[in-house]
Amino acid sequence: MRSRGKGGAGGEHEIIIKRRSKKGHEDEHGGAWKVAFADFTLAMMALFMVLWIIQPQMEMSNPSYGEMESNPLVDGGAGIFDGTSTSPLELDGMPIRPAPSEPERQRDERSSDAGETPEDGTRRYASSAELQALAALMQEVAGQVDALANLEVDVVPQGLRILIKDDQQRFMFQRGSAVLNPHFARLLGVLAGVLSKVENKLIISGHTDATPYRLQSGYNNWNLSGDRALRARNVLVDAGLPGGSVLQVTAQADVMPLRPDAPEDGANRRVEILLLTDSAEALYKELFGDSYGKVRFSESGARYSGEGQKGI
Repeated sequence: MRSRGKGGAGGEHEIIIKRRSKKGHEDEHGGAWKVAFADFTLAMMALFMVLWIIQPQMEMSNPSYGEMESNPLVDGGAGIFDGTSTSPLELDGMPIRPAPSEPERQRDERSSDAGETPEDGTRRYASSAELQALAALMQEVAGQVDALANLEVDVVPQGLRILIKDDQQRFMFQRGSAVLNPHFARLLGVLAGVLSKVENKLIISGHTDATPYRLQSGYNNWNLSGDRALRARNVLVDAGLPGGSVLQVTAQADVMPLRPDAPEDGANRRVEILLLTDSAEALYKELFGDSYGKVRFSESGARYSGEGQKGI
């Protein structure tokens, strides 16, 4: 646009006005930024989906995940009840179960040395394969005294269950008494030869059938089963089993029949020897011993008593 005005040599000069295009201003307010934001949102959604998918796999690959799943009750898990737990149960910050004692640690280290046997020839049996091998050895020596029909040996969670029972021709004890049949004395003798080389502790229990004891003197199936278990223990010790190998001799009367459907059946009469694993032995000592930590309650409150501490 041009206009004329006065001035200059000729009295006139030109004024030039330029108008700029507004096309660039329209581009700044376009929709391109929306496309970029949508791409960013889609990428973040894909990242969250990937993390969500791989999270379960990460948990399953974590060694502690399986322990937490299988032991949901407490930090120590179900092992607290079977002696396998490695973490203590706490009561108001006071641990009920302390670390193993020095003799126990030395024993565990000795038993963990594969293929090594102490100088006295004894060894501790721990794994299922070792217990099965020991069971086979017991069956072998029972065959040497013609007593295969009188012996059953099974690997159980607590260790090795050795069951000595009557057969169709021979009773282990005379009826109604703790007098041992010589045939079974020979069987116990060869078993003692095997068990004398085993460091695992033993529990011996006597069992009867449910037939009532006929004497009126107060002697009953509880007395009879206890006397029979004690008799078996004495024969084993006389045959070479160390006396300290037996942790307990117990009477079971007829409360644990092999045939619950026929409680008076003679198959329920037996003597059982339970060879304990380390965990089962530890649980036994926690239940009946006094060498473990415990909480003692009195009028002044609760107090923790550690290993080796006795009294209140």
